[in-house]
Amino acid sequence: MKKLYANVKVLDSGARGSLTTFAERGIGDVLLSWENEALLATQGLGKDKYEIVYPSISILAEPSVAIVDKTVDKNGNSNLAKGYLNYLYSPKGQELAAKYYFRPRDVKAAAKYAAQFPKIQTFTIDKVFGGWAKAQKTHFVNGAIYD
Repeated sequence: MKKLYANVKVLDSGARGSLTTFAERGIGDVLLSWENEALLATQGLGKDKYEIVYPSISILAEPSVAIVDKTVDKNGNSNLAKGYLNYLYSPKGQELAAKYYFRPRDVKAAAKYAAQFPKIQTFTIDKVFGGWAKAQKTHFVNGAIYD
C-alpha cells in the first residue's frame, strides 16, 4: 500500500472527485475506481481516451440502502421511501441503473447491457473477510493494516 500511495498525486475524498481530477484536470496516469466511474470516463468523456482494465477477481460492491424509520415517520414519507427502495430493484429501476453504468442485478437488464459489463468473478466481504465489522477492525481502524 505504501508503494501504491507513494505514486498518488491527489487523494480525493471519493470516486467522483478522483474521476474529475483524472479525466477533467488531467492529473495522474491511472485511475483506480469503481466500475461505474470508469465506464463514465470512457463512455461519457471520451471512448478513445481511456482503457478500462478489469481485474480477474473483484469485490461485489453493493452500496447499502435503508429506510430510517424515525426520519420517515417524522416527515410522513414512509410510503415514498418504501416506493423508492422497491423501484431501485424493479426491472425499470435496474434498467435505469445499467444505463448510467451501474451493474444491474436484474437478469433482463443484465442481458441487455451485457456488452457494457464484462463477466468477472466476484467475492463478498462476508465470505472473504468475515463481514464488515471484522474487516473494519482488521483493515481500517487506527493502526490497522490500511492505516
